[in-house]
Amino acid sequence: MTKSARNPWLRPIGCAALGAALMLGGCALPKVSTPALPPPVSAAPLPAAPAGAWVWSPQIDSAGSKLRSGLFGSGADVSQTSDQRLWISLPADTTFAAGRSAVTPAAGAWLDQVAASLRALPRAEVQIVGPVDAKGGAALAVDRAASARDWMVMRGVPARRMAVSGQAPRGRNPGEGRLDILIGERYTP
Repeated sequence: MTKSARNPWLRPIGCAALGAALMLGGCALPKVSTPALPPPVSAAPLPAAPAGAWVWSPQIDSAGSKLRSGLFGSGADVSQTSDQRLWISLPADTTFAAGRSAVTPAAGAWLDQVAASLRALPRAEVQIVGPVDAKGGAALAVDRAASARDWMVMRGVPARRMAVSGQAPRGRNPGEGRLDILIGERYTP
């Protein structure tokens, strides 16, 4: 009996699949500059975070890798910000219907994955920035962020850990809107 007959991982198809899985899981998240975000507008806003306040932990890194592979092909971007937070950016046109704040079924599946990651990160604080579109302004953007927050609250993520904001980050047109979710763990000496 040959080595590949005894061990299915050594078969050519198994090696290719294993190699692809290792490449996806082992890739570091891309590092991007921290987006310019509007201040939170929730009833219980998160305290302001000075520079150097966030820490990139192995748990955040693992959650980011899982989300990157789980959201692959959805149009979502998952990256590490320059201030050491996990940034998940979902396309607004498939996350919300035009002029509406309700989460679409596809986006619900994506937010379920984010909520599962947040349940595994009990110290993480979250800022959700809702996108604007041509049919609605800042109020719609806040409603969209709140809708995403409420979706994750219904999946077991405590609302006190999440703050919402309304406007798209600077430099984006309303037609290019994205739902941005920033997740960070505070540095504690």
